[in-house]
Amino acid sequence: MSLPVLPCRMHRPSPHPNAAEALLRLMEATDTPWDTVAEHAGRDAALCFALLWLQPLDTADTRPLQALLADRLRRVGAPLLRAWLLHTGAQPGDLEIMKALNHQALLTAECAMHLAIEKHYPRPEEAFLTGLWSPLGQMSLHASSPDYAQLRAQCATPEALRARERQRFDTDHIALSANLAQHCRLPPQVIDALALAGATEEQLQGGHPLAAILRAAQCLSDDTQRLDEAQRLSGLSKEALLSLQTDVDYLSCQGLQSLGIGQPAGSSAVVPTNTGPDYPRLPAHWRRVTIDGLIQAAFNTASAEIALRQLQDAFRLLFGKRSPILLHANNEALQVLDPAHDTARATAVAELDLRLSDETSVVALAMRTQTSTSHFPGRDVPGRSTRDWHIARWLDSAGILCLPWQADGERGVGVLGIDESLDIAPDEQSLMLSLVSHAAACQVRHAQRQAADAQLLATARAEHLAKARRITHEVNSPLTVIKSYLGIISQRDSADTALVGELSQVSKEIDRIGALLRRMSDPDTAEVAAPTAELGELVRQLQQVYGDALFSSRKRELDVRIPRGLPAVAMPASALKQVVLNLMRNAAEALPEGGRLSISSPGVLMADGVPSLELRLVDNGPGLPDARLGRLFSPQPSQKGEAHQGIGLSIVNDLLRQSGAYTLCRSQKDAGTSFQIFIPLARNP
Repeated sequence: MSLPVLPCRMHRPSPHPNAAEALLRLMEATDTPWDTVAEHAGRDAALCFALLWLQPLDTADTRPLQALLADRLRRVGAPLLRAWLLHTGAQPGDLEIMKALNHQALLTAECAMHLAIEKHYPRPEEAFLTGLWSPLGQMSLHASSPDYAQLRAQCATPEALRARERQRFDTDHIALSANLAQHCRLPPQVIDALALAGATEEQLQGGHPLAAILRAAQCLSDDTQRLDEAQRLSGLSKEALLSLQTDVDYLSCQGLQSLGIGQPAGSSAVVPTNTGPDYPRLPAHWRRVTIDGLIQAAFNTASAEIALRQLQDAFRLLFGKRSPILLHANNEALQVLDPAHDTARATAVAELDLRLSDETSVVALAMRTQTSTSHFPGRDVPGRSTRDWHIARWLDSAGILCLPWQADGERGVGVLGIDESLDIAPDEQSLMLSLVSHAAACQVRHAQRQAADAQLLATARAEHLAKARRITHEVNSPLTVIKSYLGIISQRDSADTALVGELSQVSKEIDRIGALLRRMSDPDTAEVAAPTAELGELVRQLQQVYGDALFSSRKRELDVRIPRGLPAVAMPASALKQVVLNLMRNAAEALPEGGRLSISSPGVLMADGVPSLELRLVDNGPGLPDARLGRLFSPQPSQKGEAHQGIGLSIVNDLLRQSGAYTLCRSQKDAGTSFQIFIPLARNP
């Protein structure tokens, strides 16, 4: 589901400046106390709305509102939040009216929550959120139109005001509050309660109880003090309502004081909010410099994927808009800067075949001249450039604003969807340019690092292959000589069938060495091994070739008891040989004279729900040291001498995991070591 954008000409309301300042001060700490920041944000209507607009609610997430806000705050991070709070301090609108509406929102929220508790409504937090959200429509209209206060003053009744609002804005403040709540995916009963804020008492009595709670809270919190209406809607006595009102007045004052807003209860003296600098109202020049530095900090250490998310969050948080498409010139073609993280859009733009030399395209013009340019091709009929029309439609807008960027020798343009030419003020456009430039620079740096890493990897691979080919060439000569001698011996003693069989197995092992060398020296053309193996036959071959060299000649015993007719396993024979041979060699080197290694298979069983063949290797040697047993499959220095690298068991583990097999090891001092290997059965073709 695509995230919503603010309606045409609608601006988001600014938080109370003292609340913004309180958050800025909390974020001065090295380790930002996000839960405390979220608690403050949950008591300011504009702050709460902005965070839920950034990431709408998920009906499956039933955590308290404060925890949900804390998640969103952590996601955005301190630099972008600071930039946003400083930016909102410069937004147009009557500051005193916005302060009063923020205060009214908190008072209504407190009243709604306490009424919900008195009425035994099961979700008092939900009532608080409904009350906090109720003035958002008026706050947004105030932020969007400098003469909205005058329009309000000209209307004698609420009905007349709503009629004038619909005539002027195509909506009214009640419908707008409900619409914003719906876009942020608030619970349906909250949205309906907001939509019924202008309903009659009779309509409210037949509706969801939250709607009556909200109206009663508004009766208690506004200047008219409509106690009779609040009594009829809530069913509470006037005495109970007056007591509740007194408690709420005190609690809301305490809540405002926690943000440095307003006066202590019962006091007429103005209390200074702080003694430090007035952060939200910095001079314009220093504000721009500070915000640009914060944006740079937000993108400096970000990965390419996080940079795209940061760009999306920043545009939603600061402007209520979807993030732009970042394009760059690949020779003559304009393409998405980071196609790996936006494949669908990258494919669509590539298929559009937009060229830098396109004389009809405003996007190409902005790219060539590196000048911000806007264009409104309309939603229905293409104008001069059909390609620009496509891009505007993909951005779900009537027009586009092209924001040029330069970074590390590359140039590009960010294409933002807009709805009217006066939609973006000059200071906002400057801020958008900063965001696009820093996000693009992060993407370019990431691409350059990737290219450098790929080049380094390619160089290392080429050097490795060259070395491997030299080794393969040098080793192949003695291997060929050995195979020739084996053939001569087999022909000379052809009557000795046992010897001929053993020499044949040795020859096959030499071929396996040759195959391993070829795979190492030319992995791209290496032969693909059969994916299955016959376990019993493979172990008997290893016994025939290595039994005497590893065991009999060194006065150790090798006992193989593998039944015939076992099913094939889903593991290449070469890999399985390497696993078993590694374990046989380890056992032979660890066993004292007279020691014994037993290799057996109980047959088929279910291992973690998978039909598997079990292979057991059990010796009666000295056992593994505790230190080695604790890190059995980790590469570590061997204690066996220079010819051993200490990676045998690590290779065993890797080979088994590649085929979905695994092993269990048990070892006891002076009592021996056992390995149980579980190998999935091969599937029938």
